[in-house]
Amino acid sequence: MDWSKAKTILIVAFLITNILLGVVLFLSGRQVETATKEGFIEDVTKLLNNKNILIDTEISREIPSLNTLIVEYEILDLYEINKNYFNGEGKIESADQGSKGIIYNNEYVLIENKKKLTYENNNEEEKYINLNEEQAKTIALEFLQDKNYDTSDMLLYYAKEQDNSYRLEFSKIYNSRYVERANTIVEVDKRGVKKLERIWLKALDEGETPIYISTAPKAVLSLLSMEEVYGKTIKDISLCYYFDPIEQDYLKEYKNPKKGKANPAWRVLFDDGYKVIIDNYNR
Repeated sequence: MDWSKAKTILIVAFLITNILLGVVLFLSGRQVETATKEGFIEDVTKLLNNKNILIDTEISREIPSLNTLIVEYEILDLYEINKNYFNGEGKIESADQGSKGIIYNNEYVLIENKKKLTYENNNEEEKYINLNEEQAKTIALEFLQDKNYDTSDMLLYYAKEQDNSYRLEFSKIYNSRYVERANTIVEVDKRGVKKLERIWLKALDEGETPIYISTAPKAVLSLLSMEEVYGKTIKDISLCYYFDPIEQDYLKEYKNPKKGKANPAWRVLFDDGYKVIIDNYNR
């Protein structure tokens, strides 16, 4: 074998590979640059407006990336919940397969699949007069703290008054980023907290390598095919962590996942509290 000739061929092949890689990176960079220019953002805004989707927020121009975040569900212990809500005096009963209920006078807690909690208060005594949003928020947070929840990782992102009642929606926060989908929804009226729904995630560890996704202007173009958001107004577009248990490759737990990877995604919040998560990894 002519080793000198073979060496020359390898060097040429190496150079060609580097040139092709450079072209790919250059074109990728140009695509990202184009997708963050003012003209492109204006075009995106017009296209959304044509579908009666209005934008009442800034569209980020950042090159978006986050490290993977390992998360796990907040697993609910029936007896601990009974202790926190009813001083252990509630009556425990089975609702159906995978669900347990706790009854205490006119209050009820339902635990589904050890992950989702629903609390209902059917007392009729009114404790608060002239209820307003700030008061409702205080009542909700005090209730959560009284039930031994840590509220330091919760952020109120939506509040709405309807029929003398306030619906307050809290999201999980990690390093100033939303973690989806982890929600605590509290309904407050003159009686206090009348209903609570909660499914929560705990942050365990971060990966070391950043994952890049589509820029915000490019990502929100996917809204054009979603008829359910026509006629709505976008109030916030923010980079978040997104955990979708259906996409997790945990074969032993595919029917009942307990933890997994939360990857970067765009969180689009509309004026009525509706949210869309866009996790497009092709920049």
